[in-house]
Amino acid sequence: MNQSSPAPCPCVICDPAASATLRARWALRRAWGKETAHVREYGWHVVGVGGGGEVPDWAFSVGLWHSYRLPEIAMVGLETEDTMRWINTAAALLRDGAPSAPGTLLEGVIDDYEVTCQPVDDSWYLPLFGTAAGFYRREPVPFVQLVWPDREHRWPEDPAASPGCRAQPRLHLPVADHPRGVWTEEAAAAQAP
Repeated sequence: MNQSSPAPCPCVICDPAASATLRARWALRRAWGKETAHVREYGWHVVGVGGGGEVPDWAFSVGLWHSYRLPEIAMVGLETEDTMRWINTAAALLRDGAPSAPGTLLEGVIDDYEVTCQPVDDSWYLPLFGTAAGFYRREPVPFVQLVWPDREHRWPEDPAASPGCRAQPRLHLPVADHPRGVWTEEAAAAQAP
């Protein structure tokens, strides 16, 4: 277990107020049963989100921070089921010691391709990672985005990269500084009352 960060875990499992009463324990089990069961058994849970419409699919982990004090992982713009599988693979790599520092290349997540880890700005936390926000009591925990290349191994910043690859959001930028498009619209819609 990586203990590099002494920060306490604010999650629904660790927060003593969450289970202070029998009623609170029952509500916790009902609201977070699947997620907490996966976190307790495997160390994390993966959430897949079908973007719908113009918004591409995305997926993210919940529980890596709780279990290992590792950043949660997000991946955007590929088929949900594939992305969920790749996040599981990346989570196991990080758990087993692979680095997650900005710019780190990870091998073995997607066959024959590397992905790179990029930090995620906290302003994306509530709009894109609602399940994590609920699990961690709305207190942001570290996230990394796995950025992937196109089929020709070109990265999103390469003008020759495929449109789907280039459409990955730059989650290291605050929402307010991100180029306007489907991701900033998604963030605005998630913030709307």
